[in-house]
Amino acid sequence: MYHNSNANFVNGITLNVRDKNELKPFYEDILGLNIINETLTSIQYEVGQNNHVITLVELQNGREPLMSEAGLFHIAIKLPQISDLANLLIHLSEYDIPVNGGIQPASLSLFFEDPEGNGFKFYVDKDEAQWTRQNDLVKIDIRPLNVPRLVSHATKLLWLGIPDDAIIGALHIKTIHLSEVKEYYLDYFGLEQSAYMDDYSIFLASNGYYQHLAMNDWVSATKRVENFDTYGLAIVDFHYPETTHLNLQGPDGIYYRFNHIEVEY
Repeated sequence: MYHNSNANFVNGITLNVRDKNELKPFYEDILGLNIINETLTSIQYEVGQNNHVITLVELQNGREPLMSEAGLFHIAIKLPQISDLANLLIHLSEYDIPVNGGIQPASLSLFFEDPEGNGFKFYVDKDEAQWTRQNDLVKIDIRPLNVPRLVSHATKLLWLGIPDDAIIGALHIKTIHLSEVKEYYLDYFGLEQSAYMDDYSIFLASNGYYQHLAMNDWVSATKRVENFDTYGLAIVDFHYPETTHLNLQGPDGIYYRFNHIEVEY
């Protein structure tokens, strides 16, 4: 429903990295992503089995982005069951991966980073009936996660790699001042404002979901430049069948490719 052929959503992320071989154990052994394709300088991973993809491209002597520069905040991977999230938490602890957890009115989440500092959020949605709304926007204030309660949902098999029904649920980016990008994202992406956290972030979605694309200016104000030669977020693939745009680069410099790849979800 929220990520079907009628929805507009992120279905691919390309990250420029320093050393893909150093990252392979994290993405393959810890997260358990399946390899679609690998070359000497790139590797493409499948997130579940719904044509959602994360691509790592190794750069030699790439440019370091500024702390204040627009880019990745986190990639949000939606898991099908709360037991998957519980199993992942136990799995991450076995690898001594630092994890933060949070409860929001719409979801339970785990936050962590890959070895190069790229942010991830793995989450499971609550039933829509539990979503708290104010002025037609889903409230997404965050509280600390009750770890024992989450762990109680773990299964005996624990984490067996990314589930087939996992998807890229949303992308959260660092952007420039929101006043400079809000109209751009509302005008060109087929999304509408969907949730509220604070005045320094915007959550946009389609099909009645609460987040497909989110952005904040908590610590960022500078436009992204030299996307293909800079470490971190390089390209965002965005499912939007109705648009006539192929590629788009807006006021914050983030580079988007639009597609209508077949949706099986």
